[in-house]
Formats: sequence, structure tokens, C-alpha cells
Amino acid sequence: MKRILLLGANGQLGTDIHFVFSSFPQYELIDVYRKDLDVEKDDIRQFFSQVEFDILINCTSYHKTDECEDFPSKSLVVNSLAVSEMAKYCHEHDKVLYHFTTNYIFDGKKNRPYKEDDCANPLNVYGISKLAGEHFISNFHDKYFIFRVSSLFGKAGASGKGGNFVETMIQLGKQGKTIRVVDDQVMSPTHTLEIAKAVFTFIDKKIDAYGIYHCSGEGECSWYEFAKEIFVQLNMDVDLIPILHTGYPTKAKRPVYSVLDNTKINEIYQMVNWKNSLTEYLYRKGHLTF
Repeated sequence: MKRILLLGANGQLGTDIHFVFSSFPQYELIDVYRKDLDVEKDDIRQFFSQVEFDILINCTSYHKTDECEDFPSKSLVVNSLAVSEMAKYCHEHDKVLYHFTTNYIFDGKKNRPYKEDDCANPLNVYGISKLAGEHFISNFHDKYFIFRVSSLFGKAGASGKGGNFVETMIQLGKQGKTIRVVDDQVMSPTHTLEIAKAVFTFIDKKIDAYGIYHCSGEGECSWYEFAKEIFVQLNMDVDLIPILHTGYPTKAKRPVYSVLDNTKINEIYQMVNWKNSLTEYLYRKGHLTF
């Protein structure tokens, strides 16, 4: 039986990873919450030394993109330095490490989906801290999988963000207000359940082609197009207006185009089109019924 240490078990991604693995008795999941281990403040190595595990899945992250601009030190501690300690421990004790980063490591100047070996050039503190975490892992460990993900939505909602984009749009739509959504920033919405299924497939198939994988919903859209599809699937009549990102200023600069190319991961696990993932999500949340 494989023992899997899952950090950030109650987050949006961690919850879906727990959900997927809980159906398979050949895996023992050890759920770790912030009250058990605060990677910003606690001794990570000491905690790991008290737990027997074969695989580490790290879902911890400081992902409030705009807030990261105000707290760069916290961003680097959680997203970089803590990850460095995890990588060193896993290397010293021969553990496989699964870690998740972001499409925001790219600057958005390309007009085609980004591949794993494209040059990174993050525009904000969050992206910088996540990229630094990637470098620490690759420098200190060899048995690792880094999944770069994009624009997440999951049943549990994002911790600290009060939900996710889908739920925010639904709530605003029910209020009958005019909704203005950015239409000139393009990405790939990703259901966290799909990422969880990909992780399960890698572990269950004993994949050992270590390295970086892009893991996002197939296809691409703007945030406006994402919102429009939400309302189409729910058959909601909403006054939705596209705007330029300059009309919705944010503290952190975001790439205009940050679509990820899934060709590499699709050879192992076929990522689902984001529209189909959205449908599954809406059923899981009870917004759609059979």
C-alpha cells in the first residue's frame, strides 16, 4: 500500500485529490491541514520526519495574486523556500514529489499555447515566487512532477478567495446586475477534479518520466467567454458586457495570453475540454440536475 502525504488537503485542489483517491483502498492518504503544518512558520523537515510516506503531494500555495504584490516575503516563503525544504527532504529520503505551479510564470507575449520548455518571464510576484519554487525543486530533487495549472475552479472553492470565478458569476447573475468581465485576457479554465484525475493516473500507472507537465483544461477562452458559457449552460439571461483589462485595473499585472499546451500530459492522461469540465462541475455543485 502506497502512503501519500497530502498537504493542503482541504483546499480547492486538495479536496478533489482526496475525493479521487478515497475510492481506492490500495492508497492510504494522510491529509495534512494548516493546523497540522503551517509551511510558512513550522519546521517542515521535523514534521516529515514524524510521518511515514512514499509520495508527497503539495497543494499548499499563497495564491492571492494581487495580495502577493503587498507581501512578497510571504509569497517567497510559502511558494519558494518551503518548497525548497520539501524537495531537499524528498531527495534525501527517496520520496516522489508532486507540486503545482501556474500559467502566470509566462508573460503572455506569445500567440500560441505555451509548452513546458518555453521561456518563463513572470509579470507579478506570485508568478516569480512559483517559478522560484520550480527551480528549487529541479535543483534539489530528481523524482518530481511539477504540474503547471491555470484558472482553477473546484467544488470546495479556493481557500481565502471565498469561492471561485464560476460561483462569483452565478451569484452576480442571480442578483440581476450588469456584469462586466475582461475579454482581452485569454487562458484555459481548469476543473480541479481533472487535475486530481491526472495525478491519480500518474501514480497508478507508476509513471517515472519525471519533470514539468502542463495540466489545464483543453481549449482556450477569455474571462468574458468563460462567463458567457457559464450562463449559457445554466440558461440564465444575464446582462454581460465585455471590457478591456485596462477597464478593470488590478494590483498585479497579468499576462494577456497564458494558454498552456497539454500535448505532453495528454500522452498519459487526456485533459478534458474546459466546457465539458464546466458542465461536470455544475452538476457536482447542484447548479444543474439530471
